[in-house]
Amino acid sequence: MAYNQAFYPMGKTFVLSGSSTLATSNVFADSPCSQYLFVNHETSGSQPVYVRISATSGANAAVPTSGTAGYGVPIRPQESLVLSGPQCSSSANVFISYISASGTPTVYVTPGEGI
Repeated sequence: MAYNQAFYPMGKTFVLSGSSTLATSNVFADSPCSQYLFVNHETSGSQPVYVRISATSGANAAVPTSGTAGYGVPIRPQESLVLSGPQCSSSANVFISYISASGTPTVYVTPGEGI
C-alpha cells in the first residue's frame, strides 16, 4: 500500500557502489513495502547512476547511448528519488541492478512507503 505522505523507511539502507560495470544487489525490508528511496551522494562527478528494480535477477540496467536505448531510471548526482517497484519484505527480496557511464558514484537505497 502506498502512503500519500512523507517517505517512511521500512527497512535497512543498502549501499550501491556504482561503476561502469553492471552490478546487482538484493534488497529486502522489515515489513512488506513497494517503494524505494534512492539517494545519490556523488559530489565530484556529473554522471547519473541508472537503476532498474525487478522481482527477478535477470532484469539488468543499461546506460543509454546515442542511437540506443538503455534500461533504468537515472539518479543524478546529489539527487533523491522515490520509485515504486515489486514488493519486498523480510521473506521476499527485490533485485536492483545499477550502472553508470563512468566514475564510481555511491547510491543509497532504503525500502519503505510514501512520497
